[in-house]
Amino acid sequence: MNAVWRSVCLQSGSGGPMRVLLPVMMILVLLTSFSTVAAAAESGKLVEKEGKYFFVDSMDPSMKLLLERSVKSGLITQEEYNKVVQDSEERSQLLMPSFKGWYDRGFNLSFNDNAFFLKIRFRSQLRFTERIRNDAWRNPGEAKNFPELLGVFGDYRANRSENYASSFNVRRLRFYFMGHLFDPDFKYYIQFRSETAENAQTPGALSLLDMNFTSTHFKWANVQLGQYKVYFNRSQINSTASMQFADRSLVQDAFTASGLDRRDIGITIMNDEELFPINYYFGIFNGAGPSFNRLGSFASEEATIGCPGGQTGGNPFPSPASCPVNQRNLNANTRFDVDRLLYVARLNWNILGRPGYGEGDLAYSEKPQLAIGGGYAYNPGINTSSDNAFVGLDLANLNIRRQLAAFGNGRQLGLGIVDYSTWAVDGVFKYRGFAVQGEFFYKNVNRHDKGLPCMNVACTATAPNNFGNATGFYVQSGYYLIPRTLELAGRFSYWDPDTHSANDLIRQTDASLNWFLNGTYDHQIMLTYSNTQFGTGGYAIGRSAPLPPGSGTVPLDVTNGTLIEHAIRVQYQIFF
Repeated sequence: MNAVWRSVCLQSGSGGPMRVLLPVMMILVLLTSFSTVAAAAESGKLVEKEGKYFFVDSMDPSMKLLLERSVKSGLITQEEYNKVVQDSEERSQLLMPSFKGWYDRGFNLSFNDNAFFLKIRFRSQLRFTERIRNDAWRNPGEAKNFPELLGVFGDYRANRSENYASSFNVRRLRFYFMGHLFDPDFKYYIQFRSETAENAQTPGALSLLDMNFTSTHFKWANVQLGQYKVYFNRSQINSTASMQFADRSLVQDAFTASGLDRRDIGITIMNDEELFPINYYFGIFNGAGPSFNRLGSFASEEATIGCPGGQTGGNPFPSPASCPVNQRNLNANTRFDVDRLLYVARLNWNILGRPGYGEGDLAYSEKPQLAIGGGYAYNPGINTSSDNAFVGLDLANLNIRRQLAAFGNGRQLGLGIVDYSTWAVDGVFKYRGFAVQGEFFYKNVNRHDKGLPCMNVACTATAPNNFGNATGFYVQSGYYLIPRTLELAGRFSYWDPDTHSANDLIRQTDASLNWFLNGTYDHQIMLTYSNTQFGTGGYAIGRSAPLPPGSGTVPLDVTNGTLIEHAIRVQYQIFF
């Protein structure tokens, strides 16, 4: 191409016929040879590449030089020059790619002048666990707070184990899709997970964890709709990607807003956390946990009033002669409380700075960061058991009962219909690598059926005592021995799952050494030691003597004793 232009210029200087054809050839070559990579502008634009800005002309520099010299020599007019430049810019815009892709803590795609933006991220936590338990874990084991519910009816099984165990597992695997639609103030967030808990009996399967949309058009009234974490308390809002320990403490799981899970389906109105010192959150949710709603929750009716029902065969209780021998009523014809919803409110005051919800002071704050907050949640009409002869066994509500057991609220199983009122107060302080935070929880468990729970249809046998509320707290602190690189943290948790029972307390002590390989939570190695002690006192329906007739003769907690566990967890997290 350069040789051709040298030939053209030599011939035009000789005054030959090329002087007439030169403007036409220049325009033809111009329209087929200028660059289409940079966006068109009158004289080019600034383009960012690898953190630096470069000026890029809208056309080939040599072509632009020839056109400018042609104007000076009178070969073309200024109007012709302007027209050629304008046509070049328009063609550059038409040929310019309509998307931009780059990597920055995720794979980023932007389309149509940022009208659509997508960020894709992946996070994994690979873990090795070494666990030592005392002999009490073999008999009686844990059947009151975390019972296993197996089979069609959710039969109780005690969690018993050997003294020593070692295991590798993929503790968490997350897939994130986030960005905005139409404009940056209409955001979307989708998260999938495929992971297994340490004691999981089946392999993890891919499932939907979050799916929500958020409008930030009004800074004082953002609106979030879909499935997501309920804005209730500090430890619930924080992500497992930014924790000081391998897992949340047990008390943090037990006092979620719904009592069933951290996530739910609903709507929240809140102000912008980055603009206002005092943040409010008000949400309404199904109150049945993620991917579930109250329409699937109901109580089984007695097939014949005053007669036991719900079993597949046989009649476990003495009953009037008028009662049929076999009553089967697995699929009740009555649904109740479908209009009940979970209501949640939270206030957070950033007194100094903005400490955020991530644990620890990874940012090594140069100024003190202080915040306090509190939340209230009301979740009515939770069916912890059925109305049939077998206390606590109801196929229709098995999902809710399993969620209660998974989050440590197994002592509330079998209490009939209950209303949860949960309070939480939290605070956090961060400064120059030091951080401390804590929360206090209180849950009122209001039973619809007053008095001692019945153990049979005729209520001739009852549980030995009423059941109380639940309280708990935790406090944790950490300090960066090497700023943004090496952190040492400690935590103590206390949990009373039933304020009317004795010898049922749960205490947990944790210590963690965290190494951040690149100065962020995205790449880290964590070594966490945990000591947990479970009190086995108190009464649990269906697991303690006396047992409901027809449900066996040997209680799952036949031998008492404090359950003690020592665990060391080595965890590698990568987030990209």
